[in-house]
Amino acid sequence: MKAILFDLYGTLIDIHTDEASMTFWKRISKKVRKYYDYSPDELKNKYIQICIEKGKAKEETAILEVFEELLSITEQQAIEVAWQFRKASTKYIRLYRGVKKLLKKLKEEGYFLYVLSNAQEAFTLPELKKLKIDKYFNGIAISSAYGLKKPNLEFFQSAMKNFKLETALMVGNDIECDILPAKELGLKTIFIQSNLTFKKSITPDLVGFNYKRLHWMINCVLN
Repeated sequence: MKAILFDLYGTLIDIHTDEASMTFWKRISKKVRKYYDYSPDELKNKYIQICIEKGKAKEETAILEVFEELLSITEQQAIEVAWQFRKASTKYIRLYRGVKKLLKKLKEEGYFLYVLSNAQEAFTLPELKKLKIDKYFNGIAISSAYGLKKPNLEFFQSAMKNFKLETALMVGNDIECDILPAKELGLKTIFIQSNLTFKKSITPDLVGFNYKRLHWMINCVLN
């Protein structure tokens, strides 16, 4: 089986969010007022406090649990709030140019495509549908569902076990989270240096997303 694990944000998806500005907290406090009447400052501080407390219990916290506690609401209500939260904090979200062409081409060539991302399911699954790329993936592993996150090797191993994979190619834009742990597990890798790459301490295989170049590289690595 020719399998590829894709990171999402900074690899396939270009995104900019801002959860720090008080403009955002003013906006979201109005949206959740029907559940709990926090001031923007109170909402921000309580949100951070709950995130910290839940972070002590497991490596990655599901944001739905945070909203359920923060607003004393049901899971279904938390799903709605989470999406409002994400939309309000997102400045822009878009695919890098050529992503759909690449995924479509790889599927046609018989590759099995998977997602391995440090993210929140409540945010990411709707975004994959919105961007119309969810249909290309054979499996999706999001850190919030596992309680683990990259670079933890256990996250990689658990996801690959669920996907029934013995090996795969890891494609990502983060050296520490994507490339080094994958190499430690004996996986082949392609490092894309994107506008969202934090550390650039090793020479990238590709600078910026380039559909034709990446397609050629994947075929070279896996064939």
